[in-house]
Amino acid sequence: MRFLYLLLYFAGAVILFTSCEVLNNSSKYNFIDGYYKSKIQSKKPVKYYVVAASDSIKVYPAHPGTKKIDTVGTITIFFPPIEKATSFKAVSFRTETFDLDVFTILFKYRRAVRQFPNQLTTGFNGALFTGYRTDVYKLSYKENPLNLSKRDIAHYGFSVGGFAGLGTARMDEYVTLNRINYQYDAAVVTTGLAAEFGINKINFGLTYGFDFLTDRNKQVWINNGKPWLGISIGLNIN
Repeated sequence: MRFLYLLLYFAGAVILFTSCEVLNNSSKYNFIDGYYKSKIQSKKPVKYYVVAASDSIKVYPAHPGTKKIDTVGTITIFFPPIEKATSFKAVSFRTETFDLDVFTILFKYRRAVRQFPNQLTTGFNGALFTGYRTDVYKLSYKENPLNLSKRDIAHYGFSVGGFAGLGTARMDEYVTLNRINYQYDAAVVTTGLAAEFGINKINFGLTYGFDFLTDRNKQVWINNGKPWLGISIGLNIN
């Protein structure tokens, strides 16, 4: 139980500390000055330092492994808010970063265990996710009903990593094969792997995990340590 309390305290502290910052921290979601990779001049992604202005983008080649940039080989992309420049071609930039998310698992699908059939559970689950994230920014133009071209920056991200958290599981005589004769909502430690796809701050994920009961009935719960598949939704907090 001591470990359970520590997990609860840690999760609560992280959520409290980040809740006020999540909406204000936009550096990961807006196309701003910084280092990116792009295929703007080659078939393979090359590192650049990008400076975004109101109507153009300056792209400076960056030396691999250093923070030095080449100001001589500057590329200028004209990208005004309205009316596409004749020289403009759609281009994309990407960044690769460490990812930290908080998410909830909407449901879990469990395979049949012994004489108990397949299960789809929707109990409370909250977890912290950490992994490797790639954010992609696609620069293009879209025409409105007035036939005017307006610039568009589409952003999405995807990440792969692991998660750990807490959840609840219904305990009764059925999921213990009649080895207890009472019912209650038990606390479980949930952990596993996840692949997430993010649009701005919202992330949707496919999760593969395991639940471990925290009380004395872990020996009789048929789902203890058994794998499940789930769908998650959450927020990026770094």
